[in-house]
Amino acid sequence: MAAVANGIYPDTASIRIEFREDTDLNTRLQKVFEQELKAQGHGLSDSGDLVLSFETLVEEKFSSDKPATIVGQGGSRSGVEAIFEFRLPLKKLKPEVGGRRYSLNVTLGRQGELPIWVASAEAVASRSDRFAVQKSMVRAVVEVLGQTVPSRPISIE
Repeated sequence: MAAVANGIYPDTASIRIEFREDTDLNTRLQKVFEQELKAQGHGLSDSGDLVLSFETLVEEKFSSDKPATIVGQGGSRSGVEAIFEFRLPLKKLKPEVGGRRYSLNVTLGRQGELPIWVASAEAVASRSDRFAVQKSMVRAVVEVLGQTVPSRPISIE
């Protein structure tokens, strides 16, 4: 996890929480953000001064039973597009390359302005409970709201 403050976080500002993709997971994580922010003493409002926006991502990592696939797309000035796919055999895979990569990206700022704070967290885990993994990320991110924090590991519960 890492975070960068690009401006001063006003402690008295109220926060509105938004997510980029309307999914069940993000709706559940919005409630976790609300709980964690309240527990840290931050004010929340549907018409908040600041907008905390987040997005979640998950991607499969390489596994020993599936070859790696590289997919690309290109075009030319004539408008002709080419889509290509290469399947690469992987040799001597290590067990730690399996699983999924979970990401959480968060911004805080006034609507329509550059963010005053950005944070991101990433974990590679074999756990299948995406909510539990990303809930731990939310907790870690909220703990450092408004601060600059160099890259550091976080504990996944």
